[in-house]
Amino acid sequence: MAERQLWERVVAGHFILPKRSYWPNFFSKRVARLQWNPAAIDLEPDARAWPELPAERRDRLTTLLAAFCVAEDAVAETLTPFADAARQADLASQESLIAWVFFLQRRDEQRHAKFFDRVGAEVLGLAGETPEERRAAARKHVPAAFLELFEERLPAMAEELGEGKTGLDRGVSLYHMLLEGVVFDAGQQALLDELDDDVLPGVHEGVERVARDERWHVGFGLRCLIETRPSAEVVDDLLQHAEEVADAWGEVVPVAMRERSARKVLHRLHVAGIIRAAAPA
Repeated sequence: MAERQLWERVVAGHFILPKRSYWPNFFSKRVARLQWNPAAIDLEPDARAWPELPAERRDRLTTLLAAFCVAEDAVAETLTPFADAARQADLASQESLIAWVFFLQRRDEQRHAKFFDRVGAEVLGLAGETPEERRAAARKHVPAAFLELFEERLPAMAEELGEGKTGLDRGVSLYHMLLEGVVFDAGQQALLDELDDDVLPGVHEGVERVARDERWHVGFGLRCLIETRPSAEVVDDLLQHAEEVADAWGEVVPVAMRERSARKVLHRLHVAGIIRAAAPA
């Protein structure tokens, strides 16, 4: 297969990972290209520019960036039960390969967490000598509904997966489709809009790289749903919560942007063949 054909297809801007026969070639050529070093991004210009930004803009950016400080660490810490659940699932592809991809994604999330911790320390000036202390400081700037998603609902889902009380389809629906596909999508778009003038060039570069990683994460989640064949109940539950999780950002993300991210769930599921209803215009 030619290199450009290694992706099975693209759904709503997200790459759907290939089936079993092409996985080794896919990962050697594609995932390797996405690797980047969070320590190599220069944040010194950002740190100099930060105090000069208007107070209202600083407040908005602080909420968005502090939220990612909290969320990226949370998602990195909860992936192991997903890999374990994949080994027990009945999938069309080899279960061990699916589990392996979860660990690759965890490496991405750890990289994202390191980048946003650097932003918190070097740009936002969050109090604390350690990442844990800075995350505690970041929480004070984050909406309560957002914290509930990443510090309560996601860990609870991971625990249920680990104990065999729920299936991989429900876990992926929350993690990949809602938290990454809606919440992260809306927050990243809001950040990229805010940073479009490159007044914070290092932060802008890092957010772009994170967003690029998330594209294949969401595509991987769709692959998992295609293979786990979720029930109508699971799909209905997923669709019903899309708008709710988008609203966790509150006013820091514009309403139209939140609604657009929420609508992407229906479109992705439709184009992936999981549901037949067409996405609304």
